[in-house]
Amino acid sequence: MLHTTQTGPEGAPELLFLHAVGISSWMWRDVAAALPAYRLLLIDLPGHGQSRDLPWRSLEESADKVAEAVAATGRSAPLHLAALSLGSYVGLHLCLRHPALCQSALLSGIHPGGMPKRALMKLVSALTAPLAPRPFFARRTARMMGPDVDVDGFVEAAAQTRVSAFRRATNDVVDFECPADAAPPQTRLAFIAGGREHPLIREGLATFERRFEGSVSAIVPGLGHGWAGEDPQLFARFIKAHVAGDLPALVQRGHPD
Repeated sequence: MLHTTQTGPEGAPELLFLHAVGISSWMWRDVAAALPAYRLLLIDLPGHGQSRDLPWRSLEESADKVAEAVAATGRSAPLHLAALSLGSYVGLHLCLRHPALCQSALLSGIHPGGMPKRALMKLVSALTAPLAPRPFFARRTARMMGPDVDVDGFVEAAAQTRVSAFRRATNDVVDFECPADAAPPQTRLAFIAGGREHPLIREGLATFERRFEGSVSAIVPGLGHGWAGEDPQLFARFIKAHVAGDLPALVQRGHPD
């Protein structure tokens, strides 16, 4: 069973968090602190964090394991999902394979498919995977998330990642193709990209809107792929707005404080 952590008041709206590759649910620490009125369920994906002894096999299996972990908590009400990077790919599969589980989902840093130069990307993944959990590499990654990131905490969390999980999960992201004929999920979907993200992610927002009727998308100016770490307060405001069904209005207002 995937490792889960629950915090926040019982009976409050429930948020499920799925993290990026090479880190753990630790990455949500500052975002969670900005959401004291919510019940939070944080899950470590296979091969990561305290789920490191569970092998990573696929995005689909990971989504199923997340659903099992949620069921094991005894939660029956629909959750609200927030995810970044790898967590967003798992999260989209979760919404498609377990449509009654999530009432809303905010998915950031996900591309719809058509990754160019896949063989090269997989070579880079194979070369990077042994380095990702090591302190010198993790420190470099942490500093890319902004000046206020807890570098030592990031390094400690990254060190728990299995090299095989990093490589296989990254390769699954490289090969990802959003199903062209996917039935619209029951979940209210929002697809978000940082303004400094790869064009494949930014330009892919329009594809997601076409494929999932009723979904919304937004670009967060000036921030990168790890913008949950760069500006956790803003990420939390996006979550609260999407849970309330007010994300389009928030984006139109310029997401003020």
